[in-house]
Amino acid sequence: MSGPDPNRPGSFDLETGISSAVESAASAGMVLDVVDGVLELRAPEDRAGTGVRGEIESALRRRLETGHPLRRIVHGLGETPGPIVDLTGGLGTDTAIAAASAASRRVLACERHPVVAALLEDGRRRAVAAGLEPATRIEMHHGDAVDWLRREGEPPALILIDPMFPPRRKSSALPPKAMQRLRSLLHDADETPIDVDDELRTMLGAAERADAGRIVLKRPPEAIVPDTSLGPPTFEISTKLLRWSVWERRSRAE
Repeated sequence: MSGPDPNRPGSFDLETGISSAVESAASAGMVLDVVDGVLELRAPEDRAGTGVRGEIESALRRRLETGHPLRRIVHGLGETPGPIVDLTGGLGTDTAIAAASAASRRVLACERHPVVAALLEDGRRRAVAAGLEPATRIEMHHGDAVDWLRREGEPPALILIDPMFPPRRKSSALPPKAMQRLRSLLHDADETPIDVDDELRTMLGAAERADAGRIVLKRPPEAIVPDTSLGPPTFEISTKLLRWSVWERRSRAE
């Protein structure tokens, strides 16, 4: 199978996009540069080599437990045709797990922030260079995921939504450093407060219109699933830290 097409609309070209990503990081008071061949994001006080990095390579190198909720959800697709689309690619851990769980299936990761997109693409490239086959089936798209989904012609087998919103409770423990750095970056990039429910409704509505076989929403256990025309989830898988809400639409293989 050939790799992602860099000329496809929305595809992220690391060579041409890195300058704007570096400037975007600097405008947020952060540093984006390459350390030992790996692109990383750091706060000025962070030591080189300890920054935030794209996680596709590291996720594929780790032993993925068969009981991981996303693996179970992807395996449940059966012969449903179409790609898997991660509308909120982030650093790429879920994208990697989805690709590793779906032999020969195309996986598309969307990310609109230039810095995060650069980290995501760097992680994908390192995984490809390391000979990790699932990474060759991952395509990275830079831009608004909802707009891109409207243009994508093939109905997805699965759409994953995992928005990175601030913690709901002030008493919550501080997240790991990677999440702290990303939240600082995204907060500085967008001063407009996010209406969580409206944002989720927009993404869930776009997933429904795209005729996805399965729609998956990953949120904290206490987070409310917003009311949409999808109705209540078909089923849910909960862990101590996360809840995976799944809408089973239909198998287009039938």
